[in-house]
Amino acid sequence: MDLKEEIKNSIKLSHVVGKNLSLKRRDKSNFIALCPFHKEKTPSFNISDEKGFYHCFGCGKHGDIFDYIMEMENKTFLEALKKLADEAGLQNTNYNFIENAKIKKSISLLRRISDSYIQNLNAPLGEGARNYLYSRGIDKTIIKDFMIGYSGNLKSNQYLVSCLIKEGFSLDEIIDVGLVKRNYKKDLVFYFQQRIMIPILDYAGKIIAFGGRVLEDGNPKYINSPETNLFQKGKQLFGITNAKKLLNDKRLIICEGYMDVISLHKYGYPALASLGTALTDEQIHKIFNVADEAFLVFDGDIAGKNATLKVYEKYLPKLKFNKKLKFVFLPNNLDPEEFINQKGINEFEKLLDKALSALDMIWLQGLKMIRENEPETKALFWSYLRNMVNKIEDKNIKLAYKDEIEKRIKIFRDKNRGLIQKTSFSKRLGSHYLAQNKFLPKTGVEIKIGAIIYMMLTFPELCLKFDEKISLLSFQNKGLNELKESILLQVSKQSDINAQILQETMISEGFTVQIKKILETNYTSRLNLNNNYDYLCNIFEELLSLVSLKKI
Repeated sequence: MDLKEEIKNSIKLSHVVGKNLSLKRRDKSNFIALCPFHKEKTPSFNISDEKGFYHCFGCGKHGDIFDYIMEMENKTFLEALKKLADEAGLQNTNYNFIENAKIKKSISLLRRISDSYIQNLNAPLGEGARNYLYSRGIDKTIIKDFMIGYSGNLKSNQYLVSCLIKEGFSLDEIIDVGLVKRNYKKDLVFYFQQRIMIPILDYAGKIIAFGGRVLEDGNPKYINSPETNLFQKGKQLFGITNAKKLLNDKRLIICEGYMDVISLHKYGYPALASLGTALTDEQIHKIFNVADEAFLVFDGDIAGKNATLKVYEKYLPKLKFNKKLKFVFLPNNLDPEEFINQKGINEFEKLLDKALSALDMIWLQGLKMIRENEPETKALFWSYLRNMVNKIEDKNIKLAYKDEIEKRIKIFRDKNRGLIQKTSFSKRLGSHYLAQNKFLPKTGVEIKIGAIIYMMLTFPELCLKFDEKISLLSFQNKGLNELKESILLQVSKQSDINAQILQETMISEGFTVQIKKILETNYTSRLNLNNNYDYLCNIFEELLSLVSLKKI
Protein backbone atom coordinates (compact mmCIF):
# COMPACT_ATOMS: atom_id res chain seq x y z
CA MET A 1 0.00 0.00 0.00
CA ASP A 2 1.44 3.38 -0.99
CA LEU A 3 1.41 6.39 1.31
CA LYS A 4 -1.62 8.04 -0.33
CA GLU A 5 -3.79 5.00 0.22
CA GLU A 6 -2.49 4.57 3.75
CA ILE A 7 -3.51 8.14 4.57
CA LYS A 8 -6.95 7.68 3.01
CA ASN A 9 -7.47 4.56 5.08
CA SER A 10 -6.32 6.34 8.25
CA ILE A 11 -8.26 9.61 8.03
CA LYS A 12 -11.91 10.03 7.11
CA LEU A 13 -12.65 12.77 4.61
CA SER A 14 -15.54 13.96 6.81
CA HIS A 15 -13.11 14.42 9.71
CA VAL A 16 -10.94 16.81 7.68
CA VAL A 17 -13.84 18.65 6.06
CA GLY A 18 -15.70 18.89 9.36
CA LYS A 19 -12.96 21.12 10.79
CA ASN A 20 -14.11 23.89 8.46
CA LEU A 21 -17.76 23.08 7.75
CA SER A 22 -20.88 22.18 9.66
CA LEU A 23 -21.80 18.73 8.34
CA LYS A 24 -25.26 17.19 8.20
CA ARG A 25 -25.28 13.40 8.10
CA ARG A 26 -27.28 11.83 5.28
CA ASP A 27 -26.48 8.23 6.11
CA LYS A 28 -23.69 6.18 7.69
CA SER A 29 -20.91 7.40 5.39
CA ASN A 30 -22.32 10.40 3.53
CA PHE A 31 -22.68 14.02 4.59
CA ILE A 32 -23.86 17.31 3.13
CA ALA A 33 -22.80 20.90 3.86
CA LEU A 34 -22.75 24.41 2.48
CA CYS A 35 -20.04 24.56 -0.16
CA PRO A 36 -16.83 26.35 0.97
CA PHE A 37 -15.94 27.22 -2.64
CA HIS A 38 -18.99 29.28 -3.54
CA LYS A 39 -21.77 31.11 -1.73
CA GLU A 40 -25.03 29.21 -1.38
CA LYS A 41 -28.03 29.04 0.94
CA THR A 42 -29.05 25.44 0.23
CA PRO A 43 -26.37 22.80 0.90
CA SER A 44 -25.06 21.13 -2.25
CA PHE A 45 -21.60 20.04 -1.07
CA ASN A 46 -21.58 16.24 -0.71
CA ILE A 47 -18.94 14.32 1.25
CA SER A 48 -18.60 10.55 0.93
CA ASP A 49 -16.32 8.67 3.36
CA GLU A 50 -17.08 5.44 1.54
CA LYS A 51 -15.95 6.70 -1.86
CA GLY A 52 -13.37 9.10 -0.42
CA PHE A 53 -14.34 12.15 -2.42
CA TYR A 54 -16.39 15.35 -2.21
CA HIS A 55 -18.56 16.87 -4.95
CA CYS A 56 -20.49 20.13 -5.13
CA PHE A 57 -23.54 20.03 -7.37
CA GLY A 58 -23.62 23.83 -7.30
CA CYS A 59 -20.16 24.84 -8.55
CA GLY A 60 -18.78 21.47 -9.69
CA LYS A 61 -15.81 21.31 -7.28
CA HIS A 62 -14.70 17.69 -6.94
CA GLY A 63 -11.78 15.90 -5.33
CA ASP A 64 -10.37 13.74 -2.57
CA ILE A 65 -8.85 14.50 0.82
CA PHE A 66 -5.64 15.81 -0.76
CA ASP A 67 -7.49 18.09 -3.19
CA TYR A 68 -9.46 19.50 -0.28
CA ILE A 69 -6.35 20.46 1.71
CA MET A 70 -4.69 21.86 -1.42
CA GLU A 71 -7.75 24.01 -2.23
CA MET A 72 -8.59 25.20 1.28
CA GLU A 73 -5.04 25.84 2.48
CA ASN A 74 -3.39 26.71 -0.84
CA LYS A 75 -0.83 23.95 -0.46
CA THR A 76 1.03 21.93 -3.05
CA PHE A 77 0.32 18.22 -3.27
CA LEU A 78 3.57 17.48 -1.48
CA GLU A 79 2.70 19.87 1.35
CA ALA A 80 -0.79 18.36 1.68
CA LEU A 81 0.68 14.86 1.72
CA LYS A 82 3.09 15.74 4.51
CA LYS A 83 0.40 17.47 6.56
CA LEU A 84 -2.02 14.56 6.32
CA ALA A 85 0.71 11.99 6.95
CA ASP A 86 1.58 13.77 10.19
CA GLU A 87 -2.10 13.95 11.12
CA ALA A 88 -2.45 10.23 10.47
CA GLY A 89 0.41 9.51 12.85
CA LEU A 90 2.88 8.61 10.13
CA GLN A 91 5.58 10.99 11.33
CA ASN A 92 8.36 8.47 10.81
CA THR A 93 7.62 8.14 7.12
CA ASN A 94 10.63 8.63 4.88
CA TYR A 95 9.53 11.49 2.63
CA ASN A 96 11.55 10.40 -0.33
CA PHE A 97 9.07 11.76 -2.84
CA ILE A 98 9.69 12.07 -6.54
CA GLU A 99 7.88 14.93 -8.25
CA ASN A 100 6.28 14.46 -11.58
CA ALA A 101 9.16 14.26 -14.07
CA LYS A 102 7.59 16.78 -16.45
CA ILE A 103 6.98 19.33 -13.68
CA LYS A 104 10.48 18.84 -12.34
CA LYS A 105 12.00 19.42 -15.78
CA SER A 106 9.82 22.51 -16.34
CA ILE A 107 11.07 24.04 -13.09
CA SER A 108 14.64 23.30 -14.09
CA LEU A 109 14.05 24.89 -17.51
CA LEU A 110 12.56 28.06 -16.01
CA ARG A 111 15.52 28.45 -13.70
CA ARG A 112 17.88 28.04 -16.68
CA ILE A 113 15.95 30.75 -18.58
CA SER A 114 16.13 33.03 -15.54
CA ASP A 115 19.90 32.57 -15.35
CA SER A 116 20.13 33.60 -19.01
CA TYR A 117 18.08 36.76 -18.35
CA ILE A 118 20.36 37.66 -15.44
CA GLN A 119 23.41 37.26 -17.71
CA ASN A 120 21.75 39.53 -20.28
CA LEU A 121 21.17 42.23 -17.68
CA ASN A 122 24.85 42.23 -16.73
CA ALA A 123 26.01 42.18 -20.34
CA PRO A 124 26.39 45.23 -22.64
CA LEU A 125 22.94 44.62 -24.18
CA GLY A 126 21.40 45.11 -20.70
CA GLU A 127 22.81 48.60 -20.16
CA GLY A 128 19.48 50.35 -20.82
CA ALA A 129 17.65 48.01 -18.45
CA ARG A 130 20.30 48.51 -15.74
CA ASN A 131 20.09 52.29 -16.06
CA TYR A 132 16.31 52.17 -15.79
CA LEU A 133 16.45 50.06 -12.62
CA TYR A 134 19.08 52.32 -11.05
CA SER A 135 16.94 55.36 -11.89
CA ARG A 136 14.10 53.77 -9.88
CA GLY A 137 16.38 53.33 -6.88
CA ILE A 138 16.66 49.58 -7.42
CA ASP A 139 20.26 48.73 -6.62
CA LYS A 140 22.30 45.58 -7.19
CA THR A 141 21.23 44.05 -3.87
CA ILE A 142 17.53 44.33 -4.71
CA ILE A 143 18.15 43.11 -8.26
CA LYS A 144 19.80 40.03 -6.76
CA ASP A 145 17.03 39.55 -4.17
CA PHE A 146 14.36 39.42 -6.88
CA MET A 147 16.59 37.72 -9.51
CA ILE A 148 15.75 40.49 -12.00
CA GLY A 149 17.04 40.03 -15.55
CA TYR A 150 16.61 41.25 -19.12
CA SER A 151 15.08 39.32 -22.03
CA GLY A 152 17.22 40.95 -24.72
CA ASN A 153 16.34 41.27 -28.41
CA LEU A 154 15.16 38.77 -31.01
CA LYS A 155 18.70 37.60 -31.75
CA SER A 156 19.53 36.89 -28.09
CA ASN A 157 16.23 35.06 -27.63
CA GLN A 158 16.86 32.89 -30.68
CA TYR A 159 20.31 32.09 -29.34
CA LEU A 160 18.79 31.12 -25.98
CA VAL A 161 16.41 28.65 -27.61
CA SER A 162 19.21 27.04 -29.61
CA CYS A 163 21.27 26.66 -26.42
CA LEU A 164 18.34 25.12 -24.53
CA ILE A 165 17.77 22.55 -27.27
CA LYS A 166 21.47 21.64 -27.24
CA GLU A 167 21.21 21.16 -23.46
CA GLY A 168 18.48 18.55 -23.90
CA PHE A 169 15.25 20.55 -23.64
CA SER A 170 12.74 19.92 -26.41
CA LEU A 171 10.97 22.71 -28.31
CA ASP A 172 7.63 21.50 -26.94
CA GLU A 173 8.98 21.84 -23.40
CA ILE A 174 10.19 25.37 -24.18
CA ILE A 175 6.73 26.22 -25.53
CA ASP A 176 5.01 24.64 -22.50
CA VAL A 177 6.79 26.91 -19.98
CA GLY A 178 5.74 30.03 -21.91
CA LEU A 179 8.99 31.24 -23.45
CA VAL A 180 7.70 31.04 -27.03
CA LYS A 181 4.54 30.18 -28.95
CA ARG A 182 3.67 29.37 -32.55
CA ASN A 183 1.66 31.81 -34.67
CA TYR A 184 -0.84 30.83 -37.34
CA LYS A 185 2.08 30.27 -39.76
CA LYS A 186 3.66 27.98 -37.14
CA ASP A 187 6.58 30.39 -36.78
CA LEU A 188 8.06 30.85 -33.32
CA VAL A 189 7.02 34.06 -31.54
CA PHE A 190 8.71 35.17 -28.32
CA TYR A 191 6.53 36.43 -25.48
CA PHE A 192 9.25 38.65 -24.04
CA GLN A 193 11.56 40.94 -26.00
CA GLN A 194 13.51 43.92 -24.65
CA ARG A 195 11.79 43.73 -21.31
CA ILE A 196 12.99 43.73 -17.74
CA MET A 197 12.28 40.20 -16.55
CA ILE A 198 10.99 39.51 -13.05
CA PRO A 199 10.61 35.87 -11.98
CA ILE A 200 7.37 34.82 -10.29
CA LEU A 201 8.04 32.35 -7.48
CA ASP A 202 5.71 29.94 -5.74
CA TYR A 203 5.42 29.60 -1.97
CA ALA A 204 8.40 27.21 -1.92
CA GLY A 205 10.60 29.69 -3.80
CA LYS A 206 10.60 27.92 -7.19
CA ILE A 207 10.33 29.93 -10.42
CA ILE A 208 7.00 29.17 -12.09
CA ALA A 209 6.62 32.09 -14.53
CA PHE A 210 7.84 35.59 -15.45
CA GLY A 211 6.58 39.13 -15.58
CA GLY A 212 8.10 41.45 -18.15
CA ARG A 213 8.18 45.27 -18.07
CA VAL A 214 8.78 47.30 -21.18
CA LEU A 215 11.65 49.81 -20.96
CA GLU A 216 9.95 52.60 -22.86
CA ASP A 217 6.38 53.85 -22.69
CA GLY A 218 5.02 51.16 -24.98
CA ASN A 219 1.95 49.00 -24.36
CA PRO A 220 1.33 46.75 -22.70
CA LYS A 221 3.59 48.04 -19.95
CA TYR A 222 3.58 44.63 -18.23
CA ILE A 223 2.94 41.13 -19.53
CA ASN A 224 2.90 37.83 -17.66
CA SER A 225 3.84 34.39 -18.83
CA PRO A 226 0.87 32.48 -20.26
CA GLU A 227 -0.87 30.13 -17.87
CA THR A 228 0.74 26.70 -17.66
CA ASN A 229 0.57 23.59 -15.49
CA LEU A 230 2.81 25.43 -13.06
CA PHE A 231 1.31 28.90 -13.26
CA GLN A 232 -2.30 30.03 -12.80
CA LYS A 233 -2.19 33.75 -12.14
CA GLY A 234 -5.40 33.80 -10.12
CA LYS A 235 -3.79 31.47 -7.56
CA GLN A 236 -0.39 33.16 -7.25
CA LEU A 237 0.96 36.25 -5.53
CA PHE A 238 4.08 38.05 -6.61
CA GLY A 239 6.72 38.65 -3.95
CA ILE A 240 5.66 35.95 -1.50
CA THR A 241 9.17 34.51 -0.99
CA ASN A 242 10.74 37.93 -0.34
CA ALA A 243 7.83 39.06 1.86
CA LYS A 244 8.25 36.11 4.23
CA LYS A 245 11.83 37.25 4.96
CA LEU A 246 10.69 40.70 6.18
CA LEU A 247 7.52 39.83 8.11
CA ASN A 248 9.08 40.28 11.54
CA ASP A 249 9.96 43.92 10.90
CA LYS A 250 7.05 45.73 9.25
CA ARG A 251 3.41 45.36 8.26
CA LEU A 252 2.43 43.32 5.20
CA ILE A 253 1.36 45.48 2.24
CA ILE A 254 -0.83 44.32 -0.63
CA CYS A 255 -0.25 46.47 -3.71
CA GLU A 256 -0.95 46.44 -7.43
CA GLY A 257 2.17 45.49 -9.34
CA TYR A 258 5.70 44.23 -9.60
CA MET A 259 7.48 47.56 -9.17
CA ASP A 260 5.33 48.48 -6.17
CA VAL A 261 6.41 45.26 -4.43
CA ILE A 262 10.07 45.78 -5.31
CA SER A 263 10.02 49.45 -4.25
CA LEU A 264 8.36 48.67 -0.92
CA HIS A 265 10.94 45.92 -0.36
CA LYS A 266 13.56 48.63 -0.82
CA TYR A 267 12.04 50.44 2.17
CA GLY A 268 11.93 47.26 4.25
CA TYR A 269 8.23 46.45 3.78
CA PRO A 270 7.04 42.91 3.07
CA ALA A 271 4.73 43.30 0.09
CA LEU A 272 2.66 41.14 -2.25
CA ALA A 273 0.81 41.83 -5.49
CA SER A 274 -1.78 40.10 -7.60
CA LEU A 275 -0.78 39.37 -11.19
CA GLY A 276 -2.92 41.61 -13.32
CA THR A 277 -6.20 40.52 -11.80
CA ALA A 278 -8.35 41.61 -8.89
CA LEU A 279 -7.62 39.59 -5.77
CA THR A 280 -9.23 36.15 -5.90
CA ASP A 281 -10.48 34.08 -2.98
CA GLU A 282 -7.41 31.87 -3.36
CA GLN A 283 -5.07 34.87 -3.20
CA ILE A 284 -6.82 36.30 -0.14
CA HIS A 285 -6.47 32.92 1.53
CA LYS A 286 -2.76 32.85 0.70
CA ILE A 287 -2.29 36.33 2.12
CA PHE A 288 -3.63 35.17 5.47
CA ASN A 289 -1.35 32.16 5.37
CA VAL A 290 1.52 34.65 5.33
CA ALA A 291 0.22 37.08 7.99
CA ASP A 292 -2.85 37.62 10.18
CA GLU A 293 -3.10 41.27 9.17
CA ALA A 294 -2.49 42.94 5.83
CA PHE A 295 -2.90 46.45 4.44
CA LEU A 296 -4.35 46.97 0.96
CA VAL A 297 -2.52 49.93 -0.58
CA PHE A 298 -3.50 50.30 -4.23
CA ASP A 299 -2.68 53.34 -6.37
CA GLY A 300 -4.51 56.57 -5.59
CA ASP A 301 -6.03 56.93 -9.07
CA ILE A 302 -9.62 56.11 -10.00
CA ALA A 303 -8.69 52.61 -11.18
CA GLY A 304 -6.90 51.91 -7.89
CA LYS A 305 -9.84 53.14 -5.81
CA ASN A 306 -12.29 51.04 -7.83
CA ALA A 307 -10.05 47.99 -7.44
CA THR A 308 -9.94 48.60 -3.67
CA LEU A 309 -13.74 48.59 -3.51
CA LYS A 310 -13.86 45.32 -5.44
CA VAL A 311 -11.44 43.70 -2.99
CA TYR A 312 -13.49 44.98 -0.05
CA GLU A 313 -16.67 43.44 -1.50
CA LYS A 314 -14.91 40.13 -2.11
CA TYR A 315 -13.19 40.09 1.29
CA LEU A 316 -16.23 41.01 3.39
CA PRO A 317 -18.06 37.65 3.18
CA LYS A 318 -14.86 35.82 4.16
CA LEU A 319 -14.23 37.70 7.41
CA LYS A 320 -12.51 35.49 9.96
CA PHE A 321 -11.41 35.89 13.55
CA ASN A 322 -7.84 37.19 13.80
CA LYS A 323 -7.58 37.64 10.00
CA LYS A 324 -7.77 41.33 9.13
CA LEU A 325 -7.49 43.16 5.83
CA LYS A 326 -7.36 46.94 6.19
CA PHE A 327 -7.79 49.53 3.46
CA VAL A 328 -5.62 52.54 2.67
CA PHE A 329 -6.49 55.19 0.07
CA LEU A 330 -3.47 57.02 -1.32
CA PRO A 331 -4.02 60.68 -2.25
CA ASN A 332 -3.52 62.61 -5.45
CA ASN A 333 -3.13 59.66 -7.86
CA LEU A 334 0.09 58.55 -6.15
CA ASP A 335 1.37 54.98 -6.02
CA PRO A 336 3.11 53.70 -2.83
CA GLU A 337 6.62 54.46 -4.09
CA GLU A 338 5.69 58.00 -5.18
CA PHE A 339 4.00 58.69 -1.85
CA ILE A 340 7.03 57.55 0.17
CA ASN A 341 9.43 59.48 -2.08
CA GLN A 342 7.37 62.67 -1.63
CA LYS A 343 6.17 62.37 1.97
CA GLY A 344 8.57 59.96 3.64
CA ILE A 345 8.26 56.74 5.63
CA ASN A 346 6.76 58.45 8.68
CA GLU A 347 3.80 59.77 6.69
CA PHE A 348 3.33 56.37 5.09
CA GLU A 349 3.24 54.79 8.55
CA LYS A 350 0.61 57.35 9.58
CA LEU A 351 -1.53 56.26 6.63
CA LEU A 352 -1.25 52.65 7.74
CA ASP A 353 -2.20 53.66 11.29
CA LYS A 354 -5.38 55.25 9.94
CA ALA A 355 -6.30 52.35 7.65
CA LEU A 356 -10.00 51.58 7.39
CA SER A 357 -11.50 48.37 8.71
CA ALA A 358 -14.14 46.39 6.84
CA LEU A 359 -16.75 47.96 9.13
CA ASP A 360 -15.49 51.46 8.28
CA MET A 361 -15.74 50.61 4.58
CA ILE A 362 -19.34 49.44 4.89
CA TRP A 363 -20.34 52.64 6.66
CA LEU A 364 -18.48 55.07 4.40
CA GLN A 365 -19.70 53.43 1.20
CA GLY A 366 -23.24 53.59 2.54
CA LEU A 367 -22.99 57.28 3.45
CA LYS A 368 -22.31 58.13 -0.18
CA MET A 369 -25.89 57.10 -1.02
CA ILE A 370 -27.57 59.76 1.09
CA ARG A 371 -29.00 62.94 -0.44
CA GLU A 372 -30.53 65.60 1.80
CA ASN A 373 -34.29 66.05 1.49
CA GLU A 374 -34.56 62.61 -0.13
CA PRO A 375 -35.74 60.24 2.63
CA GLU A 376 -35.63 57.36 0.17
CA THR A 377 -31.83 57.62 0.07
CA LYS A 378 -31.67 57.18 3.85
CA ALA A 379 -33.71 54.00 3.46
CA LEU A 380 -31.31 52.93 0.73
CA PHE A 381 -28.38 53.68 3.05
CA TRP A 382 -29.76 51.53 5.87
CA SER A 383 -30.69 48.75 3.46
CA TYR A 384 -27.16 48.76 2.01
CA LEU A 385 -25.57 48.48 5.46
CA ARG A 386 -27.75 45.55 6.47
CA ASN A 387 -27.38 43.74 3.14
CA MET A 388 -23.58 44.00 3.26
CA VAL A 389 -23.47 42.64 6.81
CA ASN A 390 -25.74 39.74 5.79
CA LYS A 391 -23.09 38.68 3.27
CA ILE A 392 -20.69 37.75 6.08
CA GLU A 393 -20.56 33.96 6.21
CA ASP A 394 -19.29 33.49 9.76
CA LYS A 395 -22.40 33.58 11.96
CA ASN A 396 -20.70 35.01 15.05
CA ILE A 397 -18.91 37.77 13.14
CA LYS A 398 -22.13 38.57 11.28
CA LEU A 399 -23.97 38.95 14.60
CA ALA A 400 -21.27 41.24 16.01
CA TYR A 401 -21.33 43.39 12.85
CA LYS A 402 -25.14 43.59 12.98
CA ASP A 403 -24.99 44.87 16.54
CA GLU A 404 -22.39 47.51 15.67
CA ILE A 405 -24.21 48.66 12.52
CA GLU A 406 -27.55 48.97 14.34
CA LYS A 407 -25.83 51.04 17.05
CA ARG A 408 -24.42 53.35 14.38
CA ILE A 409 -27.77 53.64 12.63
CA LYS A 410 -29.46 54.56 15.91
CA ILE A 411 -26.85 57.24 16.64
CA PHE A 412 -27.22 58.53 13.09
CA ARG A 413 -31.02 58.74 13.38
CA ASP A 414 -30.90 60.31 16.85
CA LYS A 415 -28.47 62.99 15.72
CA ASN A 416 -30.57 63.85 12.71
CA ARG A 417 -34.00 63.55 14.31
CA GLY A 418 -35.72 66.91 14.04
CA LEU A 419 -33.36 68.16 11.33
CA ILE A 420 -36.29 69.27 9.15
CA GLN A 421 -37.88 71.15 12.03
CA LYS A 422 -34.59 72.86 12.88
CA THR A 423 -34.11 73.78 9.26
CA SER A 424 -37.55 75.35 9.05
CA PHE A 425 -36.89 77.26 12.24
CA SER A 426 -33.56 78.37 10.88
CA LYS A 427 -35.21 79.57 7.71
CA ARG A 428 -37.70 81.65 9.67
CA LEU A 429 -34.97 83.26 11.78
CA GLY A 430 -32.45 83.70 8.97
CA SER A 431 -33.31 87.32 8.18
CA HIS A 432 -33.12 88.19 11.87
CA TYR A 433 -29.62 86.78 12.12
CA LEU A 434 -28.51 88.54 9.00
CA ALA A 435 -29.96 91.87 10.05
CA GLN A 436 -29.13 91.88 13.73
CA ASN A 437 -26.18 89.61 14.40
CA LYS A 438 -24.53 89.46 10.99
CA PHE A 439 -23.72 85.81 11.59
CA LEU A 440 -23.99 84.76 7.96
CA PRO A 441 -22.89 86.33 4.70
CA LYS A 442 -25.47 87.98 2.46
CA THR A 443 -24.15 85.95 -0.48
CA GLY A 444 -24.99 82.90 -2.53
CA VAL A 445 -24.76 79.26 -1.61
CA GLU A 446 -21.25 78.93 -3.02
CA ILE A 447 -19.87 81.33 -0.42
CA LYS A 448 -21.77 79.51 2.31
CA ILE A 449 -20.24 76.21 1.18
CA GLY A 450 -16.81 77.82 1.25
CA ALA A 451 -17.55 79.07 4.77
CA ILE A 452 -18.47 75.53 5.88
CA ILE A 453 -15.20 74.13 4.55
CA TYR A 454 -13.29 77.05 6.11
CA MET A 455 -14.77 76.39 9.54
CA MET A 456 -14.08 72.64 9.22
CA LEU A 457 -10.44 73.41 8.44
CA THR A 458 -10.09 76.07 11.13
CA PHE A 459 -12.14 74.49 13.93
CA PRO A 460 -11.82 70.66 13.52
CA GLU A 461 -13.82 70.07 16.70
CA LEU A 462 -16.93 71.18 14.79
CA CYS A 463 -16.52 68.16 12.51
CA LEU A 464 -16.92 65.84 15.48
CA LYS A 465 -20.02 67.57 16.77
CA PHE A 466 -21.78 67.85 13.40
CA ASP A 467 -20.26 64.87 11.55
CA GLU A 468 -23.55 63.29 10.51
CA LYS A 469 -25.09 66.54 9.28
CA ILE A 470 -21.94 67.31 7.30
CA SER A 471 -22.06 63.81 5.78
CA LEU A 472 -25.59 64.50 4.55
CA LEU A 473 -24.37 67.36 2.36
CA SER A 474 -23.33 66.52 -1.19
CA PHE A 475 -21.78 69.35 -3.21
CA GLN A 476 -21.98 69.53 -6.99
CA ASN A 477 -18.36 70.71 -6.93
CA LYS A 478 -16.55 67.35 -6.95
CA GLY A 479 -13.31 68.79 -5.56
CA LEU A 480 -15.00 70.45 -2.57
CA ASN A 481 -17.08 67.31 -1.95
CA GLU A 482 -13.95 65.15 -1.85
CA LEU A 483 -12.23 67.70 0.41
CA LYS A 484 -15.21 67.66 2.81
CA GLU A 485 -15.15 63.84 3.00
CA SER A 486 -11.38 63.76 3.45
CA ILE A 487 -11.57 66.25 6.34
CA LEU A 488 -14.29 64.17 8.03
CA LEU A 489 -12.28 61.00 7.63
CA GLN A 490 -9.10 62.59 8.96
CA VAL A 491 -10.84 64.05 12.01
CA SER A 492 -12.60 60.74 12.72
CA LYS A 493 -9.20 59.03 12.76
CA GLN A 494 -7.49 61.71 14.86
CA SER A 495 -10.07 63.44 17.02
CA ASP A 496 -7.55 65.78 18.70
CA ILE A 497 -6.01 67.05 15.46
CA ASN A 498 -5.36 70.80 15.33
CA ALA A 499 -6.12 73.15 12.47
CA GLN A 500 -2.54 73.48 11.22
CA ILE A 501 -1.92 69.73 11.03
CA LEU A 502 -5.32 69.17 9.43
CA GLN A 503 -4.65 71.78 6.75
CA GLU A 504 -1.17 70.41 6.06
CA THR A 505 -2.59 66.88 5.81
CA MET A 506 -5.24 67.96 3.31
CA ILE A 507 -2.62 69.79 1.24
CA SER A 508 -0.50 66.63 1.23
CA GLU A 509 -3.51 64.70 -0.07
CA GLY A 510 -3.74 66.93 -3.14
CA PHE A 511 -6.21 69.67 -2.14
CA THR A 512 -3.69 72.52 -2.37
CA VAL A 513 -5.70 74.69 -4.79
CA GLN A 514 -9.03 74.39 -2.94
CA ILE A 515 -7.51 75.05 0.48
CA LYS A 516 -5.45 78.04 -0.70
CA LYS A 517 -8.55 79.65 -2.21
CA ILE A 518 -10.66 78.99 0.88
CA LEU A 519 -8.06 80.21 3.38
CA GLU A 520 -7.42 83.37 1.35
CA THR A 521 -11.10 84.34 1.61
CA ASN A 522 -11.70 86.49 4.67
CA TYR A 523 -14.39 84.32 6.28
CA THR A 524 -13.34 85.35 9.79
CA SER A 525 -14.46 88.91 9.08
CA ARG A 526 -17.46 87.88 6.98
CA LEU A 527 -18.81 85.66 9.74
CA ASN A 528 -17.58 87.77 12.62
CA LEU A 529 -15.88 84.70 14.10
CA ASN A 530 -14.30 84.44 17.52
CA ASN A 531 -13.10 81.58 19.73
CA ASN A 532 -16.33 81.16 21.69
CA TYR A 533 -17.26 77.52 21.12
CA ASP A 534 -21.02 77.91 21.57
CA TYR A 535 -21.01 80.93 19.28
CA LEU A 536 -19.10 78.96 16.61
CA CYS A 537 -21.53 76.03 16.92
CA ASN A 538 -24.50 78.36 16.34
CA ILE A 539 -22.93 79.84 13.23
CA PHE A 540 -21.84 76.49 11.85
CA GLU A 541 -25.20 74.80 12.43
CA GLU A 542 -26.95 77.77 10.81
CA LEU A 543 -24.71 77.44 7.77
CA LEU A 544 -25.40 73.71 7.49
CA SER A 545 -29.15 74.26 7.78
CA LEU A 546 -29.30 77.04 5.18
CA VAL A 547 -27.11 75.20 2.69
CA SER A 548 -29.15 72.01 3.11
CA LEU A 549 -32.21 73.93 1.82
CA LYS A 550 -30.46 74.69 -1.47
CA LYS A 551 -29.85 72.50 -4.45
CA ILE A 552 -26.11 72.08 -4.18
